[in-house]
Amino acid sequence: MEPMRKKRLVVSSQRILPLLLGLNLLLSFFACQTQESITASRIKAFEKGLLRQVYFKGQKPEKLRLSERMTFYKVPGLSLAVMDKFKLEWVRTYGYKDVIDYQKITPETVFQVGELSQPVAAAVALRLVDKKELGLNDDLGTFYTEKALAGKKIRPADRLSFRLADVLSHSAGFYPWVSPGYPPGATLPHLTQVLRGEEPATNYFSFRGFEDQAGVRFSDFNYVLLELYLQEKTGKNLKQLSQEEIFSLLGLKHLSFGQPVTDDLAVGHERPGNAVEGKFYRYPEQAARGLWANPSDYLNLLIELMQCAQGKSSGLLSPELARAMLSPQADGSGYGFRLEGQHEKFKILLKGKTRGYRSAVLIYPALGQGVVVITNSENGGVLIEEILHGLSAIYDWPDYKPEEKPLYRLDPSIYAQYVGRYQVDSNYFLDVTYEDYYLIVHPTGQSPTRFYVETQTIFFSVDPFIRIKFNFDESGKVTGLVLWQEDYEVRATKIS
Repeated sequence: MEPMRKKRLVVSSQRILPLLLGLNLLLSFFACQTQESITASRIKAFEKGLLRQVYFKGQKPEKLRLSERMTFYKVPGLSLAVMDKFKLEWVRTYGYKDVIDYQKITPETVFQVGELSQPVAAAVALRLVDKKELGLNDDLGTFYTEKALAGKKIRPADRLSFRLADVLSHSAGFYPWVSPGYPPGATLPHLTQVLRGEEPATNYFSFRGFEDQAGVRFSDFNYVLLELYLQEKTGKNLKQLSQEEIFSLLGLKHLSFGQPVTDDLAVGHERPGNAVEGKFYRYPEQAARGLWANPSDYLNLLIELMQCAQGKSSGLLSPELARAMLSPQADGSGYGFRLEGQHEKFKILLKGKTRGYRSAVLIYPALGQGVVVITNSENGGVLIEEILHGLSAIYDWPDYKPEEKPLYRLDPSIYAQYVGRYQVDSNYFLDVTYEDYYLIVHPTGQSPTRFYVETQTIFFSVDPFIRIKFNFDESGKVTGLVLWQEDYEVRATKIS
């Protein structure tokens, strides 16, 4: 009987094995389907789940449809790519390249990305450091003196001393400055003219007090100097260098510096909703603000950098340099990136701005998640904030949660002192009235907006989120106000 039992067991195992294999295949199939369904549900939740930055105490944050918010903010189009588990999870595009021909944005459509150019230029420099063609301790103070101060009567009292590493991390002491760009047909300055503040450059001279303890000053001058240094050291412009050192290596066909190499581009749009004259402005300061990109290629570059930092790839940078690039080298700054938070809240956060475009990168390295989102409108910044809040709710990110604001009621006499007309310039006014427990601010040519009490002198609006602060003279009379929205500030004087 013993041999018979063994035989039966063998036969039984032979029958069970195909069943187990079949079951594993089914489980794998359903696991795949589950991931696909998870992603599909996330996309669906995103498209109808944007969130305002603030909401009133006692209420729940209202979920908003993306299509309606694009219309509300006059944003013609946007494109975004989302990362999960250090992989590109999904890419979506919405809207149009312009408000004239209404051509739809595609995943390949490129946009100007402003400050998002700087990490790419930094990666080019670090590639050359890896190849021993440059060094992080290279003396750029002497190089700057030779290029920007040659022939100047004003010379620094002491020899300027800062390194390539300082330029990459915005620690070289340059005064904060953002290139405004140049309209079509304008004569473009070369980089030395930008540093010297000489025509046809429209900016001031770049030298502004290099104090030893100046700390981080985010300034495009850092990356103007970097670009000039790379050009002089290699004999190649940034467009060539980036193509040879990064884009061709990684197969990134939709990233380029300078003039776009494709007709599939999104036209920039100004705040009133009109297209930028000539489609887009030109930025000779390419390392600072001149990159064209689509979100998926840009995100794939970031994924490669993170994989290099983890030692999982050696294609672009050594682990040491990649980790240095993505970690604080100065207060709030890596090499090209702005960094915030600690531990699981540590994030790479960078926002780009050029004439007619807004963009943002948000990455949580500890979570392996993040997003690159780009719009072709100057109103895109406020929409991007709502997008980040919506994605945070879907992916449970540690930041970008809507802020609860309590409602206060002041004495009517306090509201009354703010009523009047405030002048921003000769053609732009803010008319302030009040009703019940809120102020009403009516800008010239725009719809009025309600502002609620934060303190006795500071008020905020909800849709969109804007804050205003009233100023007083020594006698307690209201003299004007300051308005903050995103990263810009408007000052107005009370005239009646």
